[in-house]
Amino acid sequence: MNGIYEMLDRSDYPRNAGEAFAELVALVRTLRDPGGCPWDADQSHKSLRPYLLEETYELLEAIDSGDANAVEEEMGDILTQIAFHADIGERAGTFDAASVSRRVADKLRQRHPHVFGDGEKLAAAEEVASRWEELKRAESGRTSVIASLPSAMPALAYAASVQRRAVKAGLPWPGDNDDPAAFERNEHESDEDAEARAGSLLMKLAREVRDAGVDPETALRSAAVALRDRVLRTEQLAEGRVLSDLEEDERNRLWNKAAGAD
Repeated sequence: MNGIYEMLDRSDYPRNAGEAFAELVALVRTLRDPGGCPWDADQSHKSLRPYLLEETYELLEAIDSGDANAVEEEMGDILTQIAFHADIGERAGTFDAASVSRRVADKLRQRHPHVFGDGEKLAAAEEVASRWEELKRAESGRTSVIASLPSAMPALAYAASVQRRAVKAGLPWPGDNDDPAAFERNEHESDEDAEARAGSLLMKLAREVRDAGVDPETALRSAAVALRDRVLRTEQLAEGRVLSDLEEDERNRLWNKAAGAD
């Protein structure tokens, strides 16, 4: 497919990204109109869910491969999924491609006042990430750093996200008093070597857990959910206060109290 793709003459293609996306949206609309493709017309948000998930993983694989053509192609497949969902929404009268685009553009402007507004200029990525979380909380009215995480994520990705948000909130890691972790990053180790060692360790651990008659995916998800619930209980005990804004002693007190909560 790449060979055919590379032979295509792009001289007639819309040069403007907006025009190109509009053309894709119109193409999908034609496919789903009467007289178009019966399969395309029959799809719904729910029926397209597995395809969106599959295309997402294919894009991730393409990114890992470093193949720019593959990344471009898989990004196109993701855009097609977006165009399909937008067309479904437009026919239902709930949203369309334009409203989706405007909404996310407005969100990006609001969350980057240091770029588009009169907000304080931020130089470090860490400052931007911290401000991003503050703005998200202000927009949604939520104080939880963890409730919005989709639990349908793969167990390892979900566990990593729960851990990252718990640490960002200033909460101590539950295993601090346990034995040192089996995996430690060597100071002069490259990213590739560290990933290779970490992968081998995870493979070994997964095999040992499976050989013991326990499903690794289920076990990890259960542990991640338990950590999530403890964070949520800690936030409830904080009574609306942002955990990262509390004094460390108070935050740890609530964290320890949450461990024994019903």
